[in-house]
Amino acid sequence: MQQFLIGDSSEVAPARRGINTLAAALGFDSEDAGRAALVATEIGTNLVKHGGGGELIAQEISHDGRTGLELLGLDKGPGIADVAKCLRDGYSTSGSPGTGLGAIERISQLFEIYSRPGRGTAVLAQLWPDSRAPTTRMQIGSLVVPKPGETSCGDSWCYHERVEGVLVAGIDGLGHGFSAQQAAAEVCRVFDAEKHRSPLRLMQILHEALRPTRGAAVTLLEVDWDAGRATSVAVGNVTAALINGGEIKRIASDNGIVGHVMARPRELPHACKPDSTLLLHSDGLTSSWHLDRYPGLTQHHPALIAGVLYRDCRRGRDDCLVVVMRRTPS
Repeated sequence: MQQFLIGDSSEVAPARRGINTLAAALGFDSEDAGRAALVATEIGTNLVKHGGGGELIAQEISHDGRTGLELLGLDKGPGIADVAKCLRDGYSTSGSPGTGLGAIERISQLFEIYSRPGRGTAVLAQLWPDSRAPTTRMQIGSLVVPKPGETSCGDSWCYHERVEGVLVAGIDGLGHGFSAQQAAAEVCRVFDAEKHRSPLRLMQILHEALRPTRGAAVTLLEVDWDAGRATSVAVGNVTAALINGGEIKRIASDNGIVGHVMARPRELPHACKPDSTLLLHSDGLTSSWHLDRYPGLTQHHPALIAGVLYRDCRRGRDDCLVVVMRRTPS
């Protein structure tokens, strides 16, 4: 993942070059990397002109062995009163040609925008080589951002798709920096090796495996959308929630540190719906977020939901993890 803070027009060009380089490193040819650079330019320019500055995040996305690029533009500016009007070529509020958002929509394989007057704007674009987006059984959005000033991140996550749903782990390595990252990496290594286990047994295995590390907070959530149930085992301060329409079910977690101090873990059942959305986050995000402050946001792609919550609710003094997942609508 790469972050670009864009406060004025001089910072758009470095972001464009950085994303062109990232796209090439991900296997995009020169034409496709140029498309990614153009989208970055348009998002960055809009951040300056309409948002008063903001943040551009670029990260790798993958599915079935294919690699793509996701761009997320976030600002806390005045917002957009009529998004549909702004997507029409020729409409502008700043004297420009008014083709920016429309160009992003045409170039990208997935494009979404969420904006509320007075609450800022979030723009999502996903690009794939050869302009062919893969077909997926799940929609996923995630952000894993290290503490400011750090290059290593102790927050992480991993998941395994099952026929009936998904098993996912949200991880917060104790503290921050390289040692926290090592603990989180060990959780993902064991998860990958033992992903066929039940959440309860997997947590027990993780507790033994993490003893040589500084330990971690871990939340495991197994979701069976068809059966309408979920099972959680959570130790520490990684928050999980199930979003069922307008209802938000926050999932309880036990005190402790996986690998060091852990009482007998509990396996808790939860009801969910076929269209339920799963949300996981570390304590780098405040626990006071409320989706009712964002009308219509849950109808958007999980990456946009994750981006808006990260923009508005991050603490800014710790590693930060946000993961949002749901089954792809049929």
